[in-house]
Amino acid sequence: MENREEFLSEVLIRVQRNYVHMVEIERLTKDMADSLSRNDKESVELLLKMRGEEMDQVSTAKHEIQTILEALDSEEREKFRSWLNGGGQEQYAPDSFEARKIAELSGQTRQVLNRTISLDKVLNSKVAGKESYYQTNS
Repeated sequence: MENREEFLSEVLIRVQRNYVHMVEIERLTKDMADSLSRNDKESVELLLKMRGEEMDQVSTAKHEIQTILEALDSEEREKFRSWLNGGGQEQYAPDSFEARKIAELSGQTRQVLNRTISLDKVLNSKVAGKESYYQTNS
């Protein structure tokens, strides 16, 4: 990648992929809750597997973004990180369409993640009770 626009485009593509995968993880988590309420263990197992595959895709996208960031100089890297954190500081305000989309999608992804974690906490507590991951790691 030779210029800033290429870096922006490549990061935006991965941020979009990440967002799509996170929305799918949220949907699968909701489906798991429905399956658990019906006591459908087979569906829960299948949904867990599917959710794990989506999580792997999120990890891949994040790794690819980090690889791209490593190719940037330190000031540009800080700008990109600021946008990836959902907008950032005044000195790193998004300065292009792609940068604004990166910041916007990153913020939306964080919201989806927070909703998914909240739902997962409820599910995990129902299934595991006092042995819940969230009980032991809070």
